[in-house]
Amino acid sequence: MEEHMTDFSFGVEAFGEALNMSKMQLYRKLKALTDYTPSEFIRTMRMKRAAELLEKGAGNIGEIAYMVGYQDHAYFTRNFHKYYGVTPSEYIISHEKQ
Repeated sequence: MEEHMTDFSFGVEAFGEALNMSKMQLYRKLKALTDYTPSEFIRTMRMKRAAELLEKGAGNIGEIAYMVGYQDHAYFTRNFHKYYGVTPSEYIISHEKQ
C-alpha cells in the first residue's frame, strides 16, 4: 500500500494483484485482520498519511491530496471531513495550536 500511495488508480483490484490474491481472498483476509473492507483500508491509509503530511506542513492541501492518491481536491476534502470530522484546513489550524 505504501508504494502505491500516490497512485490514484490504485484500488481494490490492484491491491489484490499486488498481494497475489483474488478480490474475494483479499476481502476475507483483510476483514478478518483489520475489520476493514479493502476499500475502507485503502481510504484509511490515505487519510492517515494525509493527516501526517498536513501536520508536517509538507505542502498545500491540493498537493497533499495528490500525494495520497486523490486527483480531485474537493473529493479529497469531502473524504477527509467524513473521516476526521473537520476539513483539512481546520485540521491544520487545530494542530498548529498544539
